[in-house]
Amino acid sequence: MSERKLIMIPGPTNVAPQVLRALSRSAVAHTDPEFIEIFKKALERLKKIFMTNGDVFVVAGSGTLALEMAVANVLEPNDKILNIVNGFFGEYFVKTSMAHGATPKVLEFPWGKPANPKMVKEALKEDNFKAVTITHVETSTGVANPIREIGEIVAEESDAFYIVDAVCSLGGMEVRVDEWNIDMCASGSQKCIGVPPGLALLAASKRAIEFIEKRKVPVNFWYGNLKNWLPTMRDTSIYFATPPVNMIYALAEALEIILNEGLENRFRRHHVLAEAFRAAMKALKLRLVADEECAADTVTAVYYPEGVEDAAFRSEMKNRGVIVASALGPLKGKSFRVGHMGNISQNDILSTIGAIETTLKSLRYNIKLGDGLAAAEEKILSLK
Repeated sequence: MSERKLIMIPGPTNVAPQVLRALSRSAVAHTDPEFIEIFKKALERLKKIFMTNGDVFVVAGSGTLALEMAVANVLEPNDKILNIVNGFFGEYFVKTSMAHGATPKVLEFPWGKPANPKMVKEALKEDNFKAVTITHVETSTGVANPIREIGEIVAEESDAFYIVDAVCSLGGMEVRVDEWNIDMCASGSQKCIGVPPGLALLAASKRAIEFIEKRKVPVNFWYGNLKNWLPTMRDTSIYFATPPVNMIYALAEALEIILNEGLENRFRRHHVLAEAFRAAMKALKLRLVADEECAADTVTAVYYPEGVEDAAFRSEMKNRGVIVASALGPLKGKSFRVGHMGNISQNDILSTIGAIETTLKSLRYNIKLGDGLAAAEEKILSLK
């Protein structure tokens, strides 16, 4: 049974059989013409996922590496940066900014609440910021921030570079890099994209690349310096560092799956299943961390009812073949998180809801079995 666990966490997500087969292909030299062509196709497909005509980067590493590359390449020592924070991962930008010698101003919002565009606009008037950072989907709470509206404000009110963490949204929710004035958009392979962990994904605007090529102070991050990677990303036959050949096989396959499904269809699927899951939780009288108007389509955080203990709940869920995630920061022990992104299906969502119901019942939480499933099925029918 151990190989039949349903992974419903906010990443890594379930990997499609086609992607696993691509991953297990025999490795070839990174100079092999076949690999050079596959890498090129992967980059072309990735541009379509980011919805950009600018440069994209695929580098061995995690989504956190992509975040640091985004910050390190546009910041110089003592630059001022506005970090918008409303959860655990928004704080990563603050730490990264400080590590690269910048002076951060933190604009903080409560966990479970979205960033307020009006407050962002007021904050931009207070100083001359080199960059503004925000997390699209705050994985710790399930909040989706209004990155489109804030991108418009950043472009109208300042010359700051707009840096977005799309680790938990790219490929599952709408992210339009060019249209939304995003200068650096960072992501990773292991969430909505549906590839195992190991690839940092990044899109950079023409304006950002022009700055990087002309900046006077060298980037204090040799491996993450986009000037070193740019020639390879524009011509995959050029060598800078050995690419993870098999991971790029997998990425190319996963991106083709996404594009074959169609981005709009994929976004719709994520939305329908997210709404169904939340409807089920409400039917079970469970409270959600994120406000309804800002709930993400890729992950949901749910408060435990009184008397249900975190470790016991997740252990029992695992025994029933479904893996859910613990919470982070001040929510740890108070809530659990379910990732509903990537390759998940209606059956996966209903299986997860069924396991939650029976687990809660076994832990003596007073529910009527089937209420959550019925609410989810009604929501799916109403939205399709």
